Amino acid sequence: MTSALLRAAEGANPDSYYAGIVDAFNDAARRYGVDTPLRLAHFLAQIGHESSFRASEENGHYSAARMHEVFGCRGGAAGYDRARDDCRLGLDGQPARLRPKLWLEQDSYAGNPARLLSYVYANRLGNGDEESGDGYRYRGRGLIQLTGKANYQAFTQAHNARDSGDPRDFVADPDLLLSELKYAIESAFHYWETRKVNALADLDDLEGVTRAVNGGLNGLDDRGARLARIKKALGI
Repeated sequence: MTSALLRAAEGANPDSYYAGIVDAFNDAARRYGVDTPLRLAHFLAQIGHESSFRASEENGHYSAARMHEVFGCRGGAAGYDRARDDCRLGLDGQPARLRPKLWLEQDSYAGNPARLLSYVYANRLGNGDEESGDGYRYRGRGLIQLTGKANYQAFTQAHNARDSGDPRDFVADPDLLLSELKYAIESAFHYWETRKVNALADLDDLEGVTRAVNGGLNGLDDRGARLARIKKALGI
C-alpha cells in the first residue's frame, strides 16, 4: 500500500498525513489478511467513504427531535413521524416507541451525550445497564466506529494475539482508538475481519461488501466511485 493509493481512495487529506499513516495501514493489512489487490481496493473504498481515514468518536449530542428519530422508535428512523415528532402508530393505535424515556424524560437526554448513549446502548453489545455508563464509555470510536464493550473486548484479544510485543487493554482505555491513530486504523481491519468481508471482496461484490460494512447500501454510488479509482491505480 502506498500514499498514492490512499489518495486515490480519499483526496481530501494532505500528502503528509498519508505519509504518516501508510506504515500502520500496511502493518495491519498484513496481520489481518487484507493482502490482495481486490481486498485492498474494497477495504480502502469502504473505509474512505466511512471516515475519510480520520479517527472520530460518536458524537451523541442530539436535539430532542433527532434523538427521537434515531433512537426512539421501533423500526428505526423509518418508524418515526417527523410531522408529529413521535413514532408511527402500532397495531394498538399507540405510538410504537422503543425507548419511551426519550419523550418522558426528554430534557435529561437531549444535548447530553453521556446520558443519551448510556441509555440507548444499555444492556446490549456487552454493556451493563444505563447506570453503569458503559453505553457512553464504549461509544463508537476509530476509523469505523467500534461500539460496545463486547467489541472492545474482542478487539483487545485480536490485537494482543497478533502483536504480543504491544499488549493493550482497550476495555480499560477505550480512548486509545481515538488518541492513537494506529489503533484506530487496526480497529477498522478488525471490524472487517469479524464480518468476514474478505470473502466478499474476493468475489468483487460491491453490494455484498457494502452490506457487510454498513448494514445496508447507504452511499453505494460513492463507495463504487472510490473503488473504481483505486482499481485503476492498482491496474485491476
